[in-house]
Amino acid sequence: MTLLDRRLILVLGKGGVGRSTMAAAIAAACARRGRRTLLYQANANDRFGDYFGKPALGPEPTELAPNLFGLNTSPAAALKEYGLMILKFQKVYDMIFENRITKAFLRAIPGLDDYAILGKAWFHTTEEKRGRPQWDTLVFDMPASGHSLTMLRIPWVILETVPEGPLTRDARTLQALLRDQARTAAIIVTIAEEMPATEARELTEKLAPLGIVPQRVLVNQMATDHFPAGSPAARVLGALKASPPADPLLAGVTAHGAMAKARRALNEHYFAEIAATVPSPAYPIPYLSRPALSPDDIQQLSGLVERGLSTPAS
Repeated sequence: MTLLDRRLILVLGKGGVGRSTMAAAIAAACARRGRRTLLYQANANDRFGDYFGKPALGPEPTELAPNLFGLNTSPAAALKEYGLMILKFQKVYDMIFENRITKAFLRAIPGLDDYAILGKAWFHTTEEKRGRPQWDTLVFDMPASGHSLTMLRIPWVILETVPEGPLTRDARTLQALLRDQARTAAIIVTIAEEMPATEARELTEKLAPLGIVPQRVLVNQMATDHFPAGSPAARVLGALKASPPADPLLAGVTAHGAMAKARRALNEHYFAEIAATVPSPAYPIPYLSRPALSPDDIQQLSGLVERGLSTPAS
């Protein structure tokens, strides 16, 4: 069994590191392996539609590719679905949840929006159709790191503060799912720079008290090594830097080459730091220089991600 065979894949990381791109690539890899996959996000400025050449996603599952569906929910939609799941009937739901007093009460409950979104993700991992799981894998593109931690802590808070009942029952079930590495994989996405590398380490440390152990770190946007040590390209660049050319065009090319070499060296340094300080195995994902990522780019990235996640995992 590999990480791509898990029922729930949590994709975590700070903003700006390509977390959503990696979530889309992971979902595409799962779907290509024949797993019916749901790519799940909430309150997002949707890019998944563009990534797969489809319209922007809404709260209902939309087909993006063979075996791959996506949705972009909201707290209101998630809470309604949770309420209907418990109350069974639309009229009963409307009577209880759609009146002014109940709405004001619900707005006052801290963390309810996040719990509704997390609970909806859990619901989809249990959803069945004709006696079979509706989804083999749910890939959850989680909010940025700090918000993700708040969301993931909610089941623990409920169990510590809420009297026994349906809410605590579901929180206990969700807590068990999040901790179960046989069913859930937590994947951290970062880039090989100082602040993101530090945040990846801190995120791992903050997940530990919850019993959630990240199983991979995808180090995104690694600069290409155009000048490997000892290569002819490296020797030419060294010679040009030692004797700067007078020709402005050649001088510009030399400066660009030197910048690319320095960028790669920076990435290698912080990749090594991530590998040394984060217990989870780190896997590099190359930078794709594009104005915007196309469906073909996502498929290319999904192949790279698949190699990083499909090695046997405990």
